[in-house]
Amino acid sequence: MRNRFKIALFLLTAIVQVNSYAQSIQEVKRYPIKEHSLWTVDGLNNIIISYRDRLTKMDTNGKILFDQSQKSLGKIDKIEVVNSLKLVGFSEAQQLLCFFDNSLTSFDKCVDLADYDLMSVSKIEVSGQSDKIWALDQVNSSLYLITMKGLMQNQLVKNIGGNLDIDQVSQMNEWNNTLFLLDKSKGIYLFDIYGTLFRFIELSNVKWMQYYNDYLICLKENELVFISLKDDSDSVSLPLSVKEVEDFYATEEFLFLRTATEIIKTKLNYN
Repeated sequence: MRNRFKIALFLLTAIVQVNSYAQSIQEVKRYPIKEHSLWTVDGLNNIIISYRDRLTKMDTNGKILFDQSQKSLGKIDKIEVVNSLKLVGFSEAQQLLCFFDNSLTSFDKCVDLADYDLMSVSKIEVSGQSDKIWALDQVNSSLYLITMKGLMQNQLVKNIGGNLDIDQVSQMNEWNNTLFLLDKSKGIYLFDIYGTLFRFIELSNVKWMQYYNDYLICLKENELVFISLKDDSDSVSLPLSVKEVEDFYATEEFLFLRTATEIIKTKLNYN
């Protein structure tokens, strides 16, 4: 909770300063990454990369801390930090959830989503609710919240394509009991923990998003847009000197920008 507060304060300060002063992004370090790799950042700013059937963790200096083969899982379609001691990897092809410790060693056996009567999950997102994970079945246009203990699943939203006019969900992100679904062609849909849509932010051509403390950070072509969730009309744009950024990750200290072949760790400077 303390770290979340620090992150929120950092980003809120950045937004205020970006709106008030000339700003620049200072490059700190570059890390190589293979094209089509997946990645995330843990609470110590270590970078975790998934490429084909391998998981790799690098420290802030780029030193490889752990490198593990995950042939039983195969290609991982999402890797996400659950807490300070646990990661989860999702394989769409195998419909499996596998959990790993800090050394990237797998915990026990993987969770087969078929045990929850789910056969075509395309995206997952770790929930802030204990031992729960959101699962999106895009084929059947349904959204679920599943519990890792007890094989329980709650079908929360049916026919999200028809009822909500969503074309294609490209990203899911949860923060502070709010689930965000990104449709690149239309905007961002906000759901509460019961699966009720309570807000829609119209914004097209968003490549990636991340949320902190009442601000939604959206990556568009060559810029980051900070949107206040208290007032949609209050938004700030931050131009990016790094071109062809595919996604990003913001921590309390750094802004990580990912291109096809590099992860660039940066800091915001103000004049």
